[in-house]
Formats: sequence, structure tokens, C-alpha cells
Amino acid sequence: MKRVRGLQNVCIPINQANLIFDSRIIWRDLTIWIRSYINAKHGGLGDQEAIRKKLDELIIRSTNIFSLVFGEELGNEYVNFLTDFINYLDVLIDAQNRGDTDTVKEYTERLQVLPMMTATFLAQINPYWTEDEWIELLSLYNQMSIDQSTALLNKEDKEEIYIFDRLLNLSSRIGDYYSQGILDYLMYSSRTMVK
Repeated sequence: MKRVRGLQNVCIPINQANLIFDSRIIWRDLTIWIRSYINAKHGGLGDQEAIRKKLDELIIRSTNIFSLVFGEELGNEYVNFLTDFINYLDVLIDAQNRGDTDTVKEYTERLQVLPMMTATFLAQINPYWTEDEWIELLSLYNQMSIDQSTALLNKEDKEEIYIFDRLLNLSSRIGDYYSQGILDYLMYSSRTMVK
């Protein structure tokens, strides 16, 4: 309640409000397009190349938002984490399709380590994000993405739908946490967006 009272006299410029909204929904968009990509790679409908291009556009959009708040240098580091996630998942799916269990294991491990590195980075640049919260959210997201790929590979449609629904809910949680952290950073740190 104290926080709400503190914000009652605060006016958020429209460009910052739009940025906060975009930073929230980008996680849901990513989840939807990752599902399409995984499905296409497992022989489902869709043009893998076109979907990958859409994922790359989302990464650029997310990085642009990040750079507006934290600067281009940190944005360049942030893009590496997003790109690594997509690339590791891509290699894992290819390995699943080939039945290459050693590569599946290796890239599963990489996807399990990536949240810790990402969380450390995010918590260091924004005092309104915690490393533990990011580890929990991103670890869940990565594991569910792996599980979704496995369900699609095994043609477990009901399981895949269940996982996708959970991923959508999780992406909303991540988007809320991410955007709230950006809002707090801009409001309470006397920061302005980078021009």
C-alpha cells in the first residue's frame, strides 16, 4: 500500500508506459513463436526459416527495449543470452530428431546453466530484480521448453498442450516481473531512458 501511495502523484510519460507494456508482452510472443518453431522442426506445419526469422526479430525488439533502459553496451550483452537460448534449443531439437542422446544431454545441461548466468547479469544491472527470482523463472521456462520439444517429438499432444498452457502462464509471470523491474528502475532510480 505504501508503494501505491508513493506512485499516486507520479506521472509516467506515454513512451515509458508503452515501453513497459511492450517489455511485458514480448515474453508471451516469444513463447508462442518458440512453440511454432519447435513444432516446425519436429515436422509439423510451418516454415522453419520464416519462424526463425520471426524469433530473431523478437530478439532484436527485446534487445532494443532493454537498450533503451540500460544502454547499448548492456543491451549487447543481453542479446547474447537470448540468442544462446534459441541456438541451444535449436541444437537440442535437431539432436532429438536424430536420436543423438549425447548432444541432447549436453544442450539440456547448457539450457540448465544459462538461467544462472542470465540471472546474475540481470540482478547486477537492476537492483529491483533478484538473482534467485530470475533463476527460478528462467530455469522453469527453459525446462518447460525442453519438455515441450520432447512432447512434440513423442507426439504426446495432450501433454504438449498442457506444457504450452503452463508456458503461457509462466511467460505472463516473467513478463510481469521483467516489466515491473524496468518500471521500478526508471521510477525509483531517477533514470531516464537512453536516447
